[in-house]
Amino acid sequence: MDNIIWKEVESQAAQNIAGLVYRSEKNFDNQVEALANAICQDKLIKIVFVAGPSSSGKTTFSKLLQHHLRAKGVMAHYVGLDDYFINRADLPVLPSGVKDFDSIHAIDLPLVHQAIEGILNDEWIEVPKYNFLTGEREDKHFILKLMPSDIVIIEGIHGLNPIFSGPFSKEKSAKVALRPMRNIIMPDGKIMTAEDLRLLRRGIRDVNTRGYSFEDTAKQWKEVRAVEEKLIYPYMKDADFKIDSSHEYELFLYKQSSWKYLKDCYSDEFKNIRDCMAQVSNKSITEIPSTSLLNEFVTFKRVDF
Repeated sequence: MDNIIWKEVESQAAQNIAGLVYRSEKNFDNQVEALANAICQDKLIKIVFVAGPSSSGKTTFSKLLQHHLRAKGVMAHYVGLDDYFINRADLPVLPSGVKDFDSIHAIDLPLVHQAIEGILNDEWIEVPKYNFLTGEREDKHFILKLMPSDIVIIEGIHGLNPIFSGPFSKEKSAKVALRPMRNIIMPDGKIMTAEDLRLLRRGIRDVNTRGYSFEDTAKQWKEVRAVEEKLIYPYMKDADFKIDSSHEYELFLYKQSSWKYLKDCYSDEFKNIRDCMAQVSNKSITEIPSTSLLNEFVTFKRVDF
């Protein structure tokens, strides 16, 4: 897969930035459309497992896939593994003292297995609701009743781990690996790697939704990456489908929304990112598609393209 050449992106933005946004979103949407077509052609598939490392855009991607499948007449349902977290008080703890939501042991595995078995047998299943504010599972839940032709999309960072899919029929499931796959080559030759891009996304999301600083995100990143290398990436190579979630224009959004925080962050983890972002010009983007995966990381006016 070709890298993104930032000098070329800047040139396209200077000519027609709205066109750049449209083409970038269309390129991603085409991947989702192709995946939906492939799933529809396999009549045995009951479950689509979606997984990927932190800040890959799994939730928005899964709901976009759900939309594409429903547009083709397939009743697709979404279930997020985050709702199967155990209570925060019982979560494992990282060496830094932070609760480890990325651990596979943060998930109520027996309850997930019960749900998957119910899906494969077209039974009623109870889907819990996790409250991230209280750190506990809510009393309320919703009932999912499946028809024989329905499909369930199960999304989470550990979605491809055999501990979920292993005990069940492989013929009835599809595995999708999602992450940014392209590096961004900057004008001075520096490279913002796909891992750098995910860290930037995570930092911005943490600032906007969790009240963290970029330094707070940096302190956790080494431990996050260790979990990914051990428990996520080894299973992604065996995925049936691989989707690239990088968008050619996204650095413009991050420069506009978060440079004021990033430029004063001197954590080693963000040094290369800061050096790369310093080369991104200031472009005013006030609207992005309401279905864009990038809505997970920034807040702009949303429009239908």
